[in-house]
Amino acid sequence: MSAQTPPQRDSENISIGGWVARAIAVVIFLPLRLLWEGCKLLGRVVLTALQYILDHLLVPIGRFVRRWIVRPAIVFVKDYLWGLLIQQLLWGAILTPLGALLLDFVLRPLKNAVEQWIWRRALRPALVWLGTRVIAPAARWLDRRILRPVGRAVAAITWFLVKWLIIAPAVAIWRWIVLPIVRVFGAALAYGWRVATIVVGVLVVAPCSFLYRTVLRPLFAAIATAWRATVVRPLGWLYAKVVRPMNKAVGDIMSAVFGR
Repeated sequence: MSAQTPPQRDSENISIGGWVARAIAVVIFLPLRLLWEGCKLLGRVVLTALQYILDHLLVPIGRFVRRWIVRPAIVFVKDYLWGLLIQQLLWGAILTPLGALLLDFVLRPLKNAVEQWIWRRALRPALVWLGTRVIAPAARWLDRRILRPVGRAVAAITWFLVKWLIIAPAVAIWRWIVLPIVRVFGAALAYGWRVATIVVGVLVVAPCSFLYRTVLRPLFAAIATAWRATVVRPLGWLYAKVVRPMNKAVGDIMSAVFGR
């Protein structure tokens, strides 16, 4: 036996309850579905914009900063300051020859003289005299004339290097790279919000307003007119022509039979 196909319902055979159910479904579920689709589209647009900004702006800028600013600064500090100035110049050209000079001309003769009797007879009195007469005034003069100016000069040079090698590049990076990126990101967010507002207005607000003006409001007016014509007026006529006279007649009968 072949399965019988269910008969198709004609739109003329749909009752008022079916039309009301369809109208309720259109009023309630269609705007929600449109709102959901608009929210999903807005989320996709925002994610696409953020991904585009990340891929085409932030990542290339980060690579540029790392390749042309951070890495050369590290190489400069590592190779030039540490390798050339400290290891080669200070240690190789100053401290090592100075240590060898002190060892050959001062420490070894001093050791030999100390090991002999000169320490008690000549060296100790000479050291006392030198300490009081020569070394202390020389140290004061050296501190006043050389060490303090050299310290001030070293401090000034250090501040100059720190200012132009660290502070000034950091300020320039903030002013010309980080701050424009932040402004571009804020402008992108504001533009995305405006686009989302326009999309929601076009996809949700305008269709809902058009649907209400062209479909729902005439449909509700027709339903109200049909309700008044098919329910309110017949019930009013039935109450006025049938129920009220019947109640009056029953009341007169009950009054005549049982009295007031």
